[in-house]
Amino acid sequence: MERLDFASVMAVLRRNIPDENFGNQADFLDSLFFDMNLDLQFAMEFDQGQVCRWMNGLARLSPNIISFYQEKEHQRKLVRRIKEMLLPIMPDSAMAAQELYDLLLQAPNVSPQKKLELTDGYAFEDDNDEAIFIMEILCLAMQLRFEKRDVRKKQLLTPGNLSPAVVDYIFDTDIPRPCRWFLDREQELEQLHALLVDHGKVFLHGIPGIGKSELAKAYAKRCGAEYTNVIYINYSGDLKQAVIDLDFADDLPGEEDDTRFEKHNRFLRSLWEDTLLIVDNFNVIASQDQFLDVMLKYRCRILFTTRSRYENHTSLEVGELHTDTLLELVEKFFPQAKKKQEEVLGIIDLLHRNTFAVELAARLLANGMMKPKALLRKLQKEKAALDADDKIGTTKDGRNRKATYYEHIHSLFSLYKLSGAEQNILRCMTLIPANGISSRRFAAWMDQQNMNTINDLMEMGFIHPKNNREILLHPMIREVAVEELKPSVRSCSVLLDSLQEISLMHGLDFMNNKQVFHTVESIITTIRKDDIAKYLLFLENVFQYMDKYRYEAGMQAIIEEMTTILSDDSVGTSADRACLLDARAVLEKNTKKQIELVEEAIRVLGDVHPGNGHLTANLHANLGALYHKAGRMDLAKLYMEQGVQLLEEYKLTGYHDSVTQICNYAALITDLGEPQRAYSALLKLARTVKELNSDQCLDCGLIQQVMGSVCVVKGDAAQAQLHHQRAMAIFEVVFEDEPVLLEEKRKEIGQAALVSRQKNQKLLV
Repeated sequence: MERLDFASVMAVLRRNIPDENFGNQADFLDSLFFDMNLDLQFAMEFDQGQVCRWMNGLARLSPNIISFYQEKEHQRKLVRRIKEMLLPIMPDSAMAAQELYDLLLQAPNVSPQKKLELTDGYAFEDDNDEAIFIMEILCLAMQLRFEKRDVRKKQLLTPGNLSPAVVDYIFDTDIPRPCRWFLDREQELEQLHALLVDHGKVFLHGIPGIGKSELAKAYAKRCGAEYTNVIYINYSGDLKQAVIDLDFADDLPGEEDDTRFEKHNRFLRSLWEDTLLIVDNFNVIASQDQFLDVMLKYRCRILFTTRSRYENHTSLEVGELHTDTLLELVEKFFPQAKKKQEEVLGIIDLLHRNTFAVELAARLLANGMMKPKALLRKLQKEKAALDADDKIGTTKDGRNRKATYYEHIHSLFSLYKLSGAEQNILRCMTLIPANGISSRRFAAWMDQQNMNTINDLMEMGFIHPKNNREILLHPMIREVAVEELKPSVRSCSVLLDSLQEISLMHGLDFMNNKQVFHTVESIITTIRKDDIAKYLLFLENVFQYMDKYRYEAGMQAIIEEMTTILSDDSVGTSADRACLLDARAVLEKNTKKQIELVEEAIRVLGDVHPGNGHLTANLHANLGALYHKAGRMDLAKLYMEQGVQLLEEYKLTGYHDSVTQICNYAALITDLGEPQRAYSALLKLARTVKELNSDQCLDCGLIQQVMGSVCVVKGDAAQAQLHHQRAMAIFEVVFEDEPVLLEEKRKEIGQAALVSRQKNQKLLV
């Protein structure tokens, strides 16, 4: 019998909604819980990966959602939402209600009394009764005790030469929607399908802005029903890393890249021809990505969109649209196009029928910023100045920046005369990963009070909607904006400060930390370093955050960036160089070399003073941990003690990383047979943190947890239980919106409690 929980209710609703009406899981929840997001106290971001885990029973629903819909007034709003949004997209809403009724009756985790209460007078007279029943079942499912489902029990194997359905196994691979004005590519769609069927791997190539990505998205929409799975990857420079970054249901926090790659690659290799993998914006030549040869051996069909020409592989060139079709495109934005047909056709011709350039010109006309005749004259003048002919050529890798269409994009960009606020948003958008970002999240990072400026840039065509929640830049706009707006450390300080603040948050983990990591990687490759000191501090803080989640690709990128910067002896400080050595030690696999690097970092740092006291203490703690790893307990204790002494000398014990350092020291000396000394040190630390912060913060929770573990070793079961209870009470508040982290803490404390009971039983015997 199936349990009644949020995942089982969502499964019933999902089965009763056609695919074309359901759309993206996160969009669906965003729409269903719309009223909650109107309440600033409860408003939250729906992250696709996390939503997938909720809907598949792999993570507990956010307590914010649960608590919001416990109130009767909010339940009434949910009824209205179900009636107005959900029931109209169901072909047979009565069938959905019947399935929920059956689920309720057979659910082993619902009492007979509750079943009787909810099914009393079951016969529905109208859609209002249906909506009330669905709301009651949904709210009950939210409140019932959560039990995580085992992803390993998912039926991932299918008979014959068919791929497993991966929709519940690989998260956040949704295909961006094709634009509403996609026009007249029927012949190319048919050719593309035939080539994929016959050859399996196809490179869809053409000049920038001609419509390659839109054609790929349109193909996925047109032919998606013929595939068991369609997986989408937006290429960002490394195919292997793209495979690593896929979000699998059974991925573990802190899992190393090599482990994730082995697992992900093995799974992708198992997929058959009924799976389509789209790699968008693969704008490199074959030799620039070594993993391409491996991916081309996959059995599934793969569609690459690229500016490059792959002459030794099956390819399809995307050419110019017919003039009449482009006139129709202009008309989508500028209804007077046919009345001004002569001027508009002249504009189209001067733009070399480049689809994206024509779209920008159409939006420019639609916004009333220029009249058709004025824009035509501007482009004619530009053509004469450039001495350009009508033929557009590109190099083998598709990167001929002197091409006429590129200059026209520059010209159209400048004609918009963006305000300072618009320039700032667009400048920082160039630093966002190519696969996009949540619009709300980006607005928050940019300290925007509303979405007005972002929406204005979307209206202009500079920012594109990926779906209902996410935004991205067209690759050509990114290139032009980087050149025109020159993103730098100083000019993008708001964005960098936000990312640094997230990195420095302790315990309040960002829901989708990968977006932070990928943004940092983009910053490293794009940003102008006009404030080296600020930039180095930013990299050092973000490195620690990446280390927490073992995002090795980003950590390596930071190390390489810092190495390049600090190769100039006149740049940076001794502290920066010590941080670099410490960072290198983190990624070093050999313990002996790790120790050597940290020892060198301490030497480079030199004499201890208030300005470097905290860093010196951290380095001593790290060195102690490495000696512990190497089995040199005497040196481990020595260096950890020196680190703690430095913290006390410079009155730094109240900082979060200091708390972690002292807790680790307490654990060490407990293992060395000094639990009472460890307990005293933790008791002193708890008082300090309480005075500086409170006795209900995360740091106090961590201290209480370690004190409980120390008491287990001491054999004081009652005191251990008391400390563990205090710790859990704090964690339940701090991690209210982080159910995964809260569950981890429950397991840790539960395991410690089990050890305590076993030890106590032995003493009684």
